Amino acid sequence: MRWRPLIVALAGLALTGAPARAMPVEATYAVLHSGVTVMDVQLSLRMAEGQYRIASLARARGLGRLFLPREQRAEAEGRLAGGEVLPVRYLAEGEWRGGARRTVLEYLGRVPRPAVLEPPEAPDRIPVPPEQTEGTIDTLSALLSLSRATAATGRCDLAGAVFDGRRRMEWTSRTLGLDRPPLPGLAGEALRCRLEGRVVAGFRRGDDPARAGRARQAEAWIAVLGPGLPPLPVRVEVPSTFLGAFRLDLVRLAPQPTSAAANPGSSAGLAATGAPSAIARGP
Repeated sequence: MRWRPLIVALAGLALTGAPARAMPVEATYAVLHSGVTVMDVQLSLRMAEGQYRIASLARARGLGRLFLPREQRAEAEGRLAGGEVLPVRYLAEGEWRGGARRTVLEYLGRVPRPAVLEPPEAPDRIPVPPEQTEGTIDTLSALLSLSRATAATGRCDLAGAVFDGRRRMEWTSRTLGLDRPPLPGLAGEALRCRLEGRVVAGFRRGDDPARAGRARQAEAWIAVLGPGLPPLPVRVEVPSTFLGAFRLDLVRLAPQPTSAAANPGSSAGLAATGAPSAIARGP
């Protein structure tokens, strides 16, 4: 699994537990490698009348421009039906290995249809069979599903499948327990979750499926930072990629909780509310 898009999607978890009629929420994350910020990620969520729209914009920064895409944008739109998240359209665009890439998925019921796939898939990739795309959703919508489950149950035990237009990926999330928020200046408790994902279809010909489909893990700390705010991941750690470990930290949130003020001593630039997490009171 490619972890750069997943890092952005994990940040999207910050926005997806909001009530169905909540005001727009925007969050900014810093992606760090060896303690140095290499990417900024901006995300926004709007939900109303049973519909949702999530947008992300990731820009490489400093040394990150040497080994990360300079800019990536993604959007997901869909419907909320009970506990289900039903995407209608997904867009991802940016550059990869020096070339422009653009993917648009349109959903007919529960089946994604690649409306745009630029550049076209190379002949050395084995196409994902149509029956393996049915019932899958996009990455951002998958994180929305996880966040809604977390907000409802106080736990992060869930599984699902994602199709990005070229590969099918299966993921699981499980609860590790409660922990102190890992960012300085934050009080209360955070729910610690482990996420695991692996590619199961869409390999290149000649790939060793055992190697190309090996499981990749990440850990997230999720907390409630103020009244009326959704559960937010304050940190996500991806311990092992071919580039080394990455960490994603929340650095800015709008709207700010009214009971909190900026804390210059916090590396997150967010004040602690001191209130126990709503997640911590879950079953």
